[in-house]
Amino acid sequence: MADIAALITEAKGLELFRPHGAFEVHCAHCHARLDGNGDCATCGLIGRPAAELERRAATDPERVTKLLTTAIAKRRGYTPAAKG
Repeated sequence: MADIAALITEAKGLELFRPHGAFEVHCAHCHARLDGNGDCATCGLIGRPAAELERRAATDPERVTKLLTTAIAKRRGYTPAAKG
């Protein structure tokens, strides 16, 4: 299993954590629709603070690891759509 602290540090470096209000329905990074947790399936943005995932990792490390690795992979593979 990957080190959760290292994954959180990498996610912070990619600026994946962007908590927002409950009324937000579109990603601030790519403008795609957010899921029920405030996460973006398109670019990997995580709509919760890193501290929340650190707390959750104590009880469910596998799920947090999967969330972080998936979000990091999405951000690395994301390319904005061309305008025009």
